[in-house]
Amino acid sequence: MNAERAGKVVVGFKELEHSRHTVRWAAFEAASKNQPLLIAQAIPVPLEEFTRIRLPTEAVEFEPLRTELETELNTMATECTRELPDLRVRTMTRMGHPAKILGETTEPEDLLVLGPPDQAKPWRILLGSTSAELVRTARTPVVVVRGERELRRITTNPREFTRVVVGVDGSRGSSRAVQFAYEFASRHGAGLTVLLSWNEIRKYAVSPAARRRLDQSQVHQTCEKVLAETVAGWHERYPEVPLHRQVVTEEKAADALFSASEEADLLVVGSQGRGSIRSSLLGSVSYAVAHYARCPVAVVH
Repeated sequence: MNAERAGKVVVGFKELEHSRHTVRWAAFEAASKNQPLLIAQAIPVPLEEFTRIRLPTEAVEFEPLRTELETELNTMATECTRELPDLRVRTMTRMGHPAKILGETTEPEDLLVLGPPDQAKPWRILLGSTSAELVRTARTPVVVVRGERELRRITTNPREFTRVVVGVDGSRGSSRAVQFAYEFASRHGAGLTVLLSWNEIRKYAVSPAARRRLDQSQVHQTCEKVLAETVAGWHERYPEVPLHRQVVTEEKAADALFSASEEADLLVVGSQGRGSIRSSLLGSVSYAVAHYARCPVAVVH
């Protein structure tokens, strides 16, 4: 076995009944990175997750819940090591708000893996699910495991990845996303598609007057230049990764990434693009993609 690398993979989830696919994804990723796996679960004080009202712990009987949860986490850890004998796994249960606990548990060199976020009601987004809050605030890359096709892949062949897609806009945030995507694709033997939407570039890089004078050839030249600058150095560092550059001129960035997620094994986006203000109501492109993509999404901070 290769020497264990710095950092760890932390996996958290909301509901035990839907958690095993998320934990299995995290376990195989930890094994591929030669890092330990931490299966973490927070026990929220009743109502705290929804109202942020902290109730006295003595008012609630937590020990039976903690015992049941620890037993379930230990079973998951045993399942992981049975399939991946060299993987070092530990579990953790703590009381508190899940996003706060998971945020405090991770360091910048870690990877945080989460189950899919809540999508049912607009006011649930306003209150913020654990996944949605961590996508916005975590100090480390966050992967949200989602998509029916991905569940089948995890079940049948969890080591097989064929296509990674990374959305870019030429910003520093997308540069970090490209680095993450290249490293992931290289480790898993996957091809990489670097996708750029003209709609994102023109908002920040081209004046309204200049937009009216540009023809399609100039649009593509501008986009190709941004793409070339974004991948500069990384393609030379990872020459084994097949690279495909994709320029989208009609669709918005989020729509293009949603379409790409239909056939991707992982979609990678930066947590911040060129815009300086994050919308707390509708969310950025990365926030929207993490909620609705058809495959796992990595949000790189």
